[in-house]
Amino acid sequence: MRDDLHTLHDPGVRPFGQRDADTRQSVACLRVLATTDIHMQLLGYDYTLDRPAQHHGLAGLATLIREARAEAKAQAMPSILIDNGDLLQGSVLGQQLARLPVTPSHPVVACLNDLQYDGLGLGNHDLDHGVAYLADIAKHLSAPVVSSNLAFPSEFPAVHHALIRCRLPDASDPTPSVLHIGLVSALPELTAVWNEHQLRGNASVLSARRRVSAETRRLRQQGADLVILLAHMGLEGRPAEKRYTDDARALATIHGIDAIISGHTHRRLPGQDHEGYAHVDTDKGALASRPAAMPGFEASDLAVLDLKLGWSEGLGWRVLDHQACLRPNLPDTPPDPRIVARCKPAHDALRSDLARACGHSDLPIHNFFSLATPTATCALVSCAKYRAIARGIADLPERDLPILATASAHTAGGRGGPAHFLHIPPGTVYRRHLAGLSPYGNAIWALRVNGDDLRRWLEHTAGVFHQLTPENPDQPLLRQDRPAFDFDTIFGLDYAIDPTRPAGTRLVRFMYKGRPVTPDQSFVLATIQFRAAGGGGGHQFDESQIILRSETSVSSALIDLLKEGDYAYDLAGRPWQFATPYPVSAVIRSAPESRKYLRDIVHLSPIYQGTDPEGLARIRLSL
Repeated sequence: MRDDLHTLHDPGVRPFGQRDADTRQSVACLRVLATTDIHMQLLGYDYTLDRPAQHHGLAGLATLIREARAEAKAQAMPSILIDNGDLLQGSVLGQQLARLPVTPSHPVVACLNDLQYDGLGLGNHDLDHGVAYLADIAKHLSAPVVSSNLAFPSEFPAVHHALIRCRLPDASDPTPSVLHIGLVSALPELTAVWNEHQLRGNASVLSARRRVSAETRRLRQQGADLVILLAHMGLEGRPAEKRYTDDARALATIHGIDAIISGHTHRRLPGQDHEGYAHVDTDKGALASRPAAMPGFEASDLAVLDLKLGWSEGLGWRVLDHQACLRPNLPDTPPDPRIVARCKPAHDALRSDLARACGHSDLPIHNFFSLATPTATCALVSCAKYRAIARGIADLPERDLPILATASAHTAGGRGGPAHFLHIPPGTVYRRHLAGLSPYGNAIWALRVNGDDLRRWLEHTAGVFHQLTPENPDQPLLRQDRPAFDFDTIFGLDYAIDPTRPAGTRLVRFMYKGRPVTPDQSFVLATIQFRAAGGGGGHQFDESQIILRSETSVSSALIDLLKEGDYAYDLAGRPWQFATPYPVSAVIRSAPESRKYLRDIVHLSPIYQGTDPEGLARIRLSL
């Protein structure tokens, strides 16, 4: 047995049906196995770098799942396996598979059915490839797809709740021989904004709390002994950012909920990711005193939630105690050969497609410092968006407005570690490189915005930085609770950020062509559909502001740009820079290879400080 496994070794846990002389109740244990936010990491492969990732993805989790099930069986403990959403999107493999017909051999269907999931909740990104694709997947799954707060047509192959029958080994009278486990599931209410384009005419998002409460009552009326909530929501530690995402704790307090699996924010529970958060037990794994787990992202962890149950006449089953742990999907966790076999044909075909050349660059293109200065990667992406929108609005009234373009700091470290950066050496540019420049397959849309809209957008994006002080030269520049892709650069503007100021007041220069931007000054903004729909939480727009819903993806726009060779990203005139009232220093973390390119940030006087325990290079900057 692996020494990182944590099973329930409590003398109070007896075989099913054994009586407790003191309490006159039967005690037992149920094992709940859970995954979340897999984001199409089926094999754990980095298609941008064309090499294996840090673990074997779902194929590695499959090994952990089979181990955990075997342990439970050996202890006469029933187990269930559930997923908490955001499975269908997030990698170039997901984009490829969404274009294929859905059959029983489709890798997603084949893998989930092979692993015998008992239920699957939905996340917001499961809608990204369209409701029709999601429906085709759901039709072919043996497990129910559950979404309690998504209203869909009666023919849609999903349910608002599910009831699982779980047979209890060795149960004896009067203990029931079957445990009825209810499942409810909620995705963020902001999905109505983020996925408006996919939802329109197909489905609608309802109040999570009201719908989960209603479905929980229905399950209890139908005989559910326990109800487990799949909450595709994170936990907010800062009240000022509550609009960024829904909070799972608000649902954990609903009467009738016995345990919670959360996700969405790509963090972990149990563990220190939520240290200091109210109503969160980071050691035991609990939200509002209810058993809970959040198993990371991209198949990084398997949640194992062991529930100690008690049954008595009149009260039925209830949770007496629990243990929660995350079993990490380590580099040496062997991949399950059955999962590998089901994915290999699609994997090999995708690698061949991504090996095709699509252009040439005389310069290295990297994003090692994209959270400290504008980079060539962002400039290239913004140029592709600019060209696509300039052509798309040629016949619109807004054609004479100045066009700006956004670019996010994708594939820029963060929780992905030292390998999670993009580096395209001089020479041939391959399609796999474009997967790193645009990993999510978003289409390019155009917004009509004013100066006030842009200021709010940039203030939100500047919130990724800590508030810096002059006393601590080795303070981290970046907050760990904000992902790198939250940071946008808007090309076409000239602005400065002062991270010594409180968040929300950091834009200290805001110019267009040498003149201050006025609150009512109009622009066209080329961005991705996710941002245009309010994704990222810092900006919401009226539908009337969306002037073009292009079908052109960022990847296809980049291919066109590289083929035509009409790109010249000049970083001498950087769109933004830091501006502080006094000298201040801070440390960024980047890939070890970034040391070779410190000349690109010479204006920040970089000092290389070696690597940290996670393998990331530490670089002190003078702002």
